[in-house]
Amino acid sequence: MNVGACIITFIGAIIGKESPLQAIQLLWVNLIMDSLASLALATELPKPSLLLRKPQNRNDYIVSRRMIKHILGQAIWQCVVLFTFLFAGEYIIIEPKKKYEYPKNPGFVFPGRAADWDGSELYTREMVEELGPSRHLTWIFTAFVLMQIFNMIPARKIDDEWNIFEGICRNWIFLTIWVIIIGG
Repeated sequence: MNVGACIITFIGAIIGKESPLQAIQLLWVNLIMDSLASLALATELPKPSLLLRKPQNRNDYIVSRRMIKHILGQAIWQCVVLFTFLFAGEYIIIEPKKKYEYPKNPGFVFPGRAADWDGSELYTREMVEELGPSRHLTWIFTAFVLMQIFNMIPARKIDDEWNIFEGICRNWIFLTIWVIIIGG
């Protein structure tokens, strides 16, 4: 989660002249995901197959290659989705209210970025004062939060298992916390 957030924030700020994810939003997501998600994942019961694994070498790194693969895979997935919304949102996110639609592309959301790829300004401060913050960045934040929430399901599996939903209904504490997080 944090790797993807750092990449999105850094590249988004360089290209768009401001971060698509604000500091307070990242702190909120970290608070929810680091506390409640950790509690939910800690309730996962060990499986008997865990005892069949070879013992861990005492000189092994805490973060294994498999963990790095999972972290980078999730970060790449998040970046692809969020960059698509960030840089093509005004062409794919529908805006139902006429007042907020992008004049260059009617029917779609006004871009929340301060600048376009070429560095030209997309909106002025007067536009922000008149229209308020763009729904575009709200869409990006919502997509980011939902990807974090749904990442909890594959995070339950540690051995590259394909069926990420196996046993999920047996852990009612995980499901309860997961629903509480979605509600939050």
